[in-house]
Amino acid sequence: MKPFAGFKSEASSNKPRQLPAGPYVAVIKAVKIDGQEPDQSLILRLDVAEGEFKDYFMNRYKREAEKGTYEPRYKGDFRLRIPNENNTKAMYPESDLRNFNDAMFRIEASNPGYHWDWNEQGLVGKTVGINMQEREFNGNTFTAIGRLENADDVRKGIVSPMKPRGGSTAAKNANETVPAGFTPAQDTELPWF
Repeated sequence: MKPFAGFKSEASSNKPRQLPAGPYVAVIKAVKIDGQEPDQSLILRLDVAEGEFKDYFMNRYKREAEKGTYEPRYKGDFRLRIPNENNTKAMYPESDLRNFNDAMFRIEASNPGYHWDWNEQGLVGKTVGINMQEREFNGNTFTAIGRLENADDVRKGIVSPMKPRGGSTAAKNANETVPAGFTPAQDTELPWF
């Protein structure tokens, strides 16, 4: 390989600091219904409302927009499928209903006096806990909103971080026990292309 101009053996500093896995108190900044009936989702645009990472998602979005190298994407969206018994595409309609009910329960519990009244715009400005979960896609590890939590439980520190999702390295390492009677495979040589 020939040397090239500009080489420095140093870590890249342009990668944004990742929001660590775990629970945070958030605020709902905007809501939107996406899709056509009967296959619709309610998208909650959230941002961290308290602590060291306050406004994390908006700040990250602004940094990406300033760079201009690619189209910035807001990473704090949480999608809830809207239950519809007429949706023949829905594989698990019971879980859609359960997830929607659970989300509204946690938003109500986080905002005393508020009750879900079927006006999605009434959710704007409400607080709720979010639990960031470690995930992996194409070998890249990142965190994403795994589920909603009660904001007061997050403040009290009684919400546990979610386990890493299936394909993540941490999840694989946690499951690397060899069943009784089996011998682990030994790598003999690295494959070369």
